[in-house]
Amino acid sequence: MENQNQTQKTHQQEKKNKPEGKKRVELILTGHVVSTRAEKTASVSVERIFQHPVYKKIVRKKKKYLVHDEHNRCKPGDRVKIKLVRPISKRKRWLLVDILSVSNAPLQEKDVEVPQ
Repeated sequence: MENQNQTQKTHQQEKKNKPEGKKRVELILTGHVVSTRAEKTASVSVERIFQHPVYKKIVRKKKKYLVHDEHNRCKPGDRVKIKLVRPISKRKRWLLVDILSVSNAPLQEKDVEVPQ
């Protein structure tokens, strides 16, 4: 009887020591900015390359994500790093982490400062 009670106590202690809930996986992708028309939002195209499991051909797939860009730092053509976060809006679940390289796209009118 005592031995059985001791095993029950150790099982209860093990359950208390285990963390509850799931571990969060940090998902980070890199892609190119396609559009920055909306305020604080950028559309990023991420391309993944893989080998087809049956036909062994190299396949390219592209997917566009809406990314939250708090300070409107990125421009179309920039290569950026994005991270999966909690939902920000209906379609935005990604956050701009870093701008890896800046594009050589021509400046738009709103980017040019006119000296007075």
